[in-house]
Amino acid sequence: MKKWIFFLAVLYGLTTNQVLFSPEVHAVSQKTWEDVAVKETKKRYPLSQVLFSQKIWDKKKKDITVKQYRLTLREGMQDFAVYTTITFDSESGEIKKVQVIPEA
Repeated sequence: MKKWIFFLAVLYGLTTNQVLFSPEVHAVSQKTWEDVAVKETKKRYPLSQVLFSQKIWDKKKKDITVKQYRLTLREGMQDFAVYTTITFDSESGEIKKVQVIPEA
């Protein structure tokens, strides 16, 4: 009887540890430029909901990288798109300029 209780306690302890540590292994806390584009767009359109985001192009030069994203937003019952362009330093990742332009 004591062996079964010990066996179940060990088994329960192993499964609990596996469940607790599993999310930490799969979680990735890496900032992507698409997340930055969404965040900057939400600053300009705080009441809108982001429906879709897509990278349009990126261009690397010696010191500067430029990335452009097209985001589809919904504000109320109206859907519209904006282009968010992020200019940042290639080495440090420091953001130099962000432009949010509505689609014509």
